[in-house]
Amino acid sequence: SATGSVHRATTLSARSRTRATAGGAFRGVFEFGGQNSPQDATDPDLAGVDLVFYWSQLEPERGVFDWAPVTEAMAPWVAAGKAVILRVSTSGAPSWDPPYSGSATPAWVYGLGVGKVEAAGATIPVYWDPAFLQAYRTFVRAFARHVGHDPDVALVEAGIGFGGETLPETNASAQDVATWTRDGYSDARWLATVETIASYYGRAFRRVPVYALVDRTFFDGSGTDFERVLTWVTSRRGWGLQDDGLTATQTLEPAWSTVPLALEQLEPTSTSGDCLCQDVANAVTRLRGQYLIVYKSDVEDPANATALAEAARAVGSVAPAP
Repeated sequence: SATGSVHRATTLSARSRTRATAGGAFRGVFEFGGQNSPQDATDPDLAGVDLVFYWSQLEPERGVFDWAPVTEAMAPWVAAGKAVILRVSTSGAPSWDPPYSGSATPAWVYGLGVGKVEAAGATIPVYWDPAFLQAYRTFVRAFARHVGHDPDVALVEAGIGFGGETLPETNASAQDVATWTRDGYSDARWLATVETIASYYGRAFRRVPVYALVDRTFFDGSGTDFERVLTWVTSRRGWGLQDDGLTATQTLEPAWSTVPLALEQLEPTSTSGDCLCQDVANAVTRLRGQYLIVYKSDVEDPANATALAEAARAVGSVAPAP
């Protein structure tokens, strides 16, 4: 692990090469969380990278698109023969990728009269505002025209809520939830908004697969939130699901196994205390994911070299049904 503890490497089962799953073969480890750094592009054990951008970064003025950040971030990975996963978020934490992540929706959108919530240093749009939805739909269409036929793009993560996931604000305080409610939040309205924004991606991207980053979706954390969103997403033809909570012991509801699956670590192993070898084994053998998204700090930790090499050798294998 990244903490230096000694763990016995977990060998991926040979049975993982025997039976098909909904998503097919394992496609490898993709690096995440390095602010789009090209530093590890030539790492032979990586299949690619998860590149994250923000709407304010790519459309600073209405109708004026700047795709240079996307092109430049992709270039070293593509040159090294790697694939890329792309995400554009409309909200996020200020610390993730300043100056964009904390104000991820462009200022000109708020100039249209779109409401906003100020929370934890971030400016977050009222996503169901019709002016927001119309402007974002236009952006998604333009984004698809730019990258939607690029063979180096493995998938696009639908940028729905906070950090792209299916929640308006992650770790919202009671005060923040009260503010959202005053701005018109209800479970039904948010579910409809999730479906609306996700549909923009589904209609715009025809060749590149779209994955929904399904997380706890409603503020009350009710047991119905995953069920409602999963039912909708898994009914979409050609869609995949991404879970951003991978640990060594994570389990998922049966619905997750019915579509292609990407799994992103919940935390770096230096924080979680997991061994990366355990995360890999759970993702590939038990959860049967196709894409494994690993934090940059874990990729660069020499203690994880064996686990990453093991994952690279598993590329092309197909996990058994449980």
